[in-house]
Amino acid sequence: MLANWRFWVMGLIVGMVAGCRVDWNGPNGQAKPQQTLTVSAAASLQPALTTLQAEYRLVEPTVQLSLNFGSSGALKQQILQGAPVDLFISADAKTMAELAGAGLVDPATQRDLLSNELVLVARPGVPLRKWQDVAGPEVKFLAIGDPERVPVGRYARATLVSLDLWRAVQPKLVLGQDARQVLTAVVTGNADAGVVYASDVRRSTEPPLGLVLVGDAPPGSHPPITYPIAVMAKTRQPAAARQFADWLGKPTARSIFVRYGFVPLSLGSSLPLPRPVAAPERSPAHS
Repeated sequence: MLANWRFWVMGLIVGMVAGCRVDWNGPNGQAKPQQTLTVSAAASLQPALTTLQAEYRLVEPTVQLSLNFGSSGALKQQILQGAPVDLFISADAKTMAELAGAGLVDPATQRDLLSNELVLVARPGVPLRKWQDVAGPEVKFLAIGDPERVPVGRYARATLVSLDLWRAVQPKLVLGQDARQVLTAVVTGNADAGVVYASDVRRSTEPPLGLVLVGDAPPGSHPPITYPIAVMAKTRQPAAARQFADWLGKPTARSIFVRYGFVPLSLGSSLPLPRPVAAPERSPAHS
């Protein structure tokens, strides 16, 4: 009799705990289903989005983000070939426009999320004071992204052409397959200088060591650097994908992007929002 009473009490307690858990998870006593969103994003976004991934888990614990990084061109090809991607963030408008032209983007969700800048960096000890110095004997190898494959390379080529340096640097070029490879080439000494995104060297967390910031690309020397975001037309989780895309435009996410050297854009425009935190400049980058 006593054993039966204890069993009944334990059953009641377990039922109450389970009931409370269900009520917490969702309305009408129904638990929210676990979801996994696949987010493909430009390689230059990896440090920021990895931090945002952990932050979003606190906001929406039922959504797991699966992050896939690479060059925007390579990610575009994956999507064209049928990769199951829910959300895409490109490092240029051209790549996103090509996917939109193929009918793979939900046009109602497409907008410019971030802006960035282009900078010239060098190894310590390489005597560079301005962009024009890359044509001199001090620079034997100059790292840029492959202009035929990645946005950072197209921006670099446009700048070098604008400065009438493109022909002079042709024999010196070391081509990377994404922005991170370009940065690594300079840090490891495989190139004397490189053209990278400002976010690679101006982030306020984990600044790269072994780099000297030579200077920004002159205004108007390359097309504006924007990061468009869009939910994919074939996603099986449109509501969850839209919710995360919207969250990336909210103050918490914007402040994290700023910490990593990006400039958030206002919704539906190409105008930068006020920076909630000043991203420090470093010259040299490791000082």
